[in-house]
Amino acid sequence: EWDRLVRTYHDAGFNILISIVKAPDWARPAGTDLSQEGPPADPATYAIFVGELAQRYKGGVQAIEVWNEQNLAREGGGAPMPPEAYVALLRTAYNAIKTADPSIVVVSGAPTPAGDVPGAAIDDITYLSSMYAAGLKSVADAIGVHPSGYNCPATADWQTVTDPGAGFRGPYDNRHHSWCFRGTMEGYRNVMVANGDADKRLWPTEFGWAVASTPQTGYEYAADNTREEQSQWITEAYQQAKSWGWVGPMFLWNLNYAVTRPGTEQAAFSILIPEGPTPAYQAYSSMPK
Repeated sequence: EWDRLVRTYHDAGFNILISIVKAPDWARPAGTDLSQEGPPADPATYAIFVGELAQRYKGGVQAIEVWNEQNLAREGGGAPMPPEAYVALLRTAYNAIKTADPSIVVVSGAPTPAGDVPGAAIDDITYLSSMYAAGLKSVADAIGVHPSGYNCPATADWQTVTDPGAGFRGPYDNRHHSWCFRGTMEGYRNVMVANGDADKRLWPTEFGWAVASTPQTGYEYAADNTREEQSQWITEAYQQAKSWGWVGPMFLWNLNYAVTRPGTEQAAFSILIPEGPTPAYQAYSSMPK
């Protein structure tokens, strides 16, 4: 199936980023909580897999992202993955991928925007700084980022943004960079510059704005967003990133989960819905590429 998918997209002229963000149960540490996603017991196991994948799809896959949101317990095996452990995983993967195909862009796993929540999450900017302290600079070609939008406009400053009519009050009553697209992007860029890595680009491998009249628990902010705002903010995010000049490819989350996975939290981010294209889809399709 993967052969068919890669061939189909490659033949249609797409560049492909593959994010490898799971480990099978047999590769996980003994006694680990298998209800949570988490890394393999041995980083070499992951490296063998991504190395073979890079070799198999040489010329068909242009980039590989190594893991995903590792600063969260639910992606780190029941606790946030220690930054040095993540960079060790990334290092083995980077070497294996580059041995198989030096042209593949290796993207570091994007942390999720978050504050410090003991046992559940590590502040993503703090986490990125720790990744650099563990040697990130030498084992990634691009830095992954997930600049979530919540109910904050794309160009808004997280320190001053206001919306008296918002039902979800996090960005306004508990100010933190993670609530706003721009705050996350600029925060990561500052860490990169501070670590002498200004020549690299940030790759938003997942970003978007959810819209839902009856959102899933934990995604209540989606009720504050309209389809028109979703369209405006997606457009402004791309325009802003282009003007910054230090952003690479941006992967909008998502195209059509409202059609393929209706009723899920992913569906609220979709720009294709059962009724047809949304304003965001129309704006996105006509945007200069």
